[in-house]
Amino acid sequence: MIIPPAAILVLLATSAAAASPADPVALGAQVYETICLECHGPTATEGESGDIRGLGLATVTGAVRSGPGMMPSVPLTRDEIAAVVAYLAHLQGQ
Repeated sequence: MIIPPAAILVLLATSAAAASPADPVALGAQVYETICLECHGPTATEGESGDIRGLGLATVTGAVRSGPGMMPSVPLTRDEIAAVVAYLAHLQGQ
């Protein structure tokens, strides 16, 4: 499913407002659940890309900006991308 950019911005504004900027893992979880969960699954190990837990900032930024393969590009801020990376690291450590 392709999410229209306007819908993504509304969802992100809602999730960003609910998370504390001091807790990047919580913000990352909200962004992940809103944008990434459908394709990458609840444990970030599903989909065409396989296990994305623990990916670094440069890799995730590149994927978000370019939308490789079936993934659409997503208009996330640097802070939101960094938060998703923190959340993916958290998932890897579980």
